[in-house]
Amino acid sequence: MAILSDTKQKSQGSHWYTLEGAPCHQVPKAKGGELRNATVADARKLGLFPSVTNILGVIAKPGLDTWKLQQVAKAAFKTPPDGKESEEYFTDRIIESAFDQVVDAADFGSRIHDALEKVFEGENPDEDLLPYVQPTLAWKAEKGLTFTHREITLVNAGEGYAGRCDVLAKGKQGQLVILDYKTRKTKPGEKVTTYDGQGMQLAAYAVAHWGEAMLPKVTAANIFISTTEPGRMEVCKHEDLPAEWEAFKAACVLWRKTKGFDPRRIAL
Repeated sequence: MAILSDTKQKSQGSHWYTLEGAPCHQVPKAKGGELRNATVADARKLGLFPSVTNILGVIAKPGLDTWKLQQVAKAAFKTPPDGKESEEYFTDRIIESAFDQVVDAADFGSRIHDALEKVFEGENPDEDLLPYVQPTLAWKAEKGLTFTHREITLVNAGEGYAGRCDVLAKGKQGQLVILDYKTRKTKPGEKVTTYDGQGMQLAAYAVAHWGEAMLPKVTAANIFISTTEPGRMEVCKHEDLPAEWEAFKAACVLWRKTKGFDPRRIAL
């Protein structure tokens, strides 16, 4: 019989932040010194803000849902019950097997992200990651961007959210720029496009840092780094940040309603 690993350790809980911007993604268990993922109940008690991605989780993603169902079906087809497994064990095994690739991809994406940070800190990244980071470095130099903040935590107490932004920058003429790195599997000749919610995420970060009035002056883009075509990097801009911001605010309203928690009261 297959041995299941601890899927709870693999899965990531929702991210939460204090009013000061300190991360509080996990809290101590009631008994023992171990940690568990923070919940809405903890947020109410401790006065925590949900992350931007937490809030965007209330938006339906039909394409993603279909993909998840397909992965589970494929995993069940490849490794059917062996006749000795209980239904519960088989279900857990298939779900874990189906999404092992997601965990592996996330780990590789984190390595690429960390490699970029190493370069910006003046350190040398692992040699095997150079093909994945060099295109981004070349693009930054070509555009004459100056990174003013990296890995900065932003809090918007007025709307009740927080989050960690990859890059805030200025262009050659002082233009405001906000960037977010994403790794993605690509195919040769296939166009790379943004997913729903990615523009809202950047708009939320931009408002938290510069304010809503500055949105029309902000250039926002996702930097997509291919994990299947080393050396391929695509820059996808979001052209209408004010519209993305309006959509995000609607998501905030829905999040507060469905969770029964209004984090905006924390700052009162």
